[in-house]
Amino acid sequence: MIGLIGISYKTSPLEVREQFSLTKEEIIPYSELLQKETEISDIVVLSTCNRTEIYFSQDEYDFHIAAKMVYKALKQFKGVENKHWHSFYSYANSEAIKHLFKVASGIDSMIIGEDQIIGQIKDAYVYCTEAALTDAVLMRLFQKSFEASKRVRTETTIKMGTTSVSSAAVQKCSALFENLTSKRVLMIGAGETGSLVLQSFLKNGVPKVTVTNRTDEKAARLAARYNCTVLPFDQVSNHLYLYDIVIVATGSIVPLVTFDMVKQSLNERKNNNQVYIDISVPRNIEKNVEEVEAVQLFTIDDLKEIVNINMDKRKESIGSANIIIDEIVEEFSEWIASRALKPAIKAITNNLLKVTKTELAGYSKVSTEEIQTAVNDFSKHLTQKYTRLFIKNLKEITANGKNTDSLKIVNELFSIGNE
Repeated sequence: MIGLIGISYKTSPLEVREQFSLTKEEIIPYSELLQKETEISDIVVLSTCNRTEIYFSQDEYDFHIAAKMVYKALKQFKGVENKHWHSFYSYANSEAIKHLFKVASGIDSMIIGEDQIIGQIKDAYVYCTEAALTDAVLMRLFQKSFEASKRVRTETTIKMGTTSVSSAAVQKCSALFENLTSKRVLMIGAGETGSLVLQSFLKNGVPKVTVTNRTDEKAARLAARYNCTVLPFDQVSNHLYLYDIVIVATGSIVPLVTFDMVKQSLNERKNNNQVYIDISVPRNIEKNVEEVEAVQLFTIDDLKEIVNINMDKRKESIGSANIIIDEIVEEFSEWIASRALKPAIKAITNNLLKVTKTELAGYSKVSTEEIQTAVNDFSKHLTQKYTRLFIKNLKEITANGKNTDSLKIVNELFSIGNE
């Protein structure tokens, strides 16, 4: 049985999620406690800023009992005293399988279709496998999740468009200029948002990017990381005319780019167009800059419109993604069911061979060698024929292993537990 318990951004706030977060270094100690308390030893732990999920494989307990045991062990390990079971979700078998495939495909992410989650899943799987925490079922499950992720991302539009403000800024510039690679860009701000904007420009082949920041050292570090030019912050006003695109992303509480600075810049550019993008909150470019002729000013709200449009397009792909996921869930469920038939098939084969061997023992003493050979050949043929017939009927009666009630009767009929 495959089981899952989890807590995510959909079910609880950060202050609850962080109590159950597991670092990589904590996974093995937690697994040791879990095995000691429950004898459940086959797990994969996925722990990110948005979710902590524990996938497990076991056949000892009823699922609901097993899920509560995994939760209690986690609660004990993390030293959490308050009751939070209501914030957890739990799934078994096909529901757990489908949930993992949705997570891997980016359908369950806060930003639909984001790529980071599949790398996190692969890291979690590899770590737990190398630590000998996974069995054959979990290994195949996670390998199929990688397949689901790849197919959804390549066969649907779930990755269409950008879903971050920083990428949307670059997307807007690409739409405004026929040849973005020839434009000169000034990035004002060297924080996380500025870094993401810079990365997006470089991915789009823009080589002429200059970085400036109120703290020159911070600008120098960012520029060195991406091989960009540095402009001292006190020189921004005098050099603004050099740039076709100016993007501001800082935490300043006052505007850093003023109306007068932009007017001066346009005069020196002889009214050659400039694009200004302000993704700061509060605004770092004076609002009346948009009144300057030959200037286009875009704010964070303009970029959010792009993000929302792209998000809507990604949401439209969820239906197609679910069709792919259902197909792979069915494939994996068939594999799981066929594994359940193996003991029964082995018992049928062994029991028929045992009966044949016992019955033939009496003939060897009273028959000639020629008759004995004929009888052996016929017995072998008959045994194989009835074995194939039993196995065929077994698969039909148990729906290829899915009908567990019928499978239990077959197991008892052939005394599998007594072999």
